[in-house]
Amino acid sequence: MQPNQPSPTSNLDLAAIRASPPPPAALRKAKEEDEWFASDRRKREHQREQGAKTIIHWAIQGNIIMAGIVIAICIGVRGFHLIAAEEWKWLTKEQVEVLDSLAKYAGSGAIGSLLTRYLTKNVDPGPPPRQ
Repeated sequence: MQPNQPSPTSNLDLAAIRASPPPPAALRKAKEEDEWFASDRRKREHQREQGAKTIIHWAIQGNIIMAGIVIAICIGVRGFHLIAAEEWKWLTKEQVEVLDSLAKYAGSGAIGSLLTRYLTKNVDPGPPPRQ
């Protein structure tokens, strides 16, 4: 052991370098502010999440409405071509077939998949029924 180093068993007085404890009122105020900031952060995150869900909700509803309008127009034109006189018909046989296939696609694929995906994500199944 070197002569200038204190022995490990000697008591060192560290009171001179010890920091004073924070006042209890300031500590309480800091804890309240931390809780408020955490609460505010959770609230903003929730608002952002709900805003995104609202936009997706309106977009899906808009797609469903547009597909419904397309189907209604296709059915209307097709129905008119079935019952109208020959001189009032403006579509060729190939155009009528394209109209039929468009109505089939919009009716079965687009709306069905959109509704299925939307309802499975947004409808809560709730508790299972008791038997």
